[in-house]
Amino acid sequence: MTTLVVTALGFERAAFRHLAHRPGWCVASTGVGPARAADGLARLIRAERPALVVGAGVCGALDSGLRLGDLVLPAEAVTPEGSCAPLALDERLCELARRFAEAHGGSAQIGGRIVSVERIASTPADKRELARRFEASAVDQETFAWAGVAREAGIPFVAVRVVLDEAGEPLASWRPSAWRSALRLPARALRARRTLRAFGREWPCWRS
Repeated sequence: MTTLVVTALGFERAAFRHLAHRPGWCVASTGVGPARAADGLARLIRAERPALVVGAGVCGALDSGLRLGDLVLPAEAVTPEGSCAPLALDERLCELARRFAEAHGGSAQIGGRIVSVERIASTPADKRELARRFEASAVDQETFAWAGVAREAGIPFVAVRVVLDEAGEPLASWRPSAWRSALRLPARALRARRTLRAFGREWPCWRS
């Protein structure tokens, strides 16, 4: 039985390179945003016929207690339009996340809600508004779309995200006023990817 790991970006997919050639695993990127996420996963499901889909990558924090590199395994994905999709919480994976976070000096938020948006929530004000409206702890663009496609195919879907930008931080843009955060982004992205890669190295034990 195949476990399909999907990411939005090749940058995120590279964190799971070690899984790509293992029997029973497939790693692929769908592209960024809800539409590409849905189309890409639908094609992958037709080709791979997986038993489980794991949507993985980075996210923005809406909860002020979340820090760069923290794990987020949500139980629900919502959209700004009010749609809602339940997400699977695999007991063994959740326990693995807790132990991993403790060993690496971070935290793992298990359960709660992630909001999936069309456009990046790039400012602290954007994040505060999303947190207020949806009582969500994290934000991304693809999880809701992936979950919907997996549900239509009758396949369990698990989301694993790692915090890239904290609630009080702007996500870097190339506006002149945001040059400081833009300069910090590569280092932060590499740190988030290292967390994804290290956590992903433990997944073969989870799925054994």
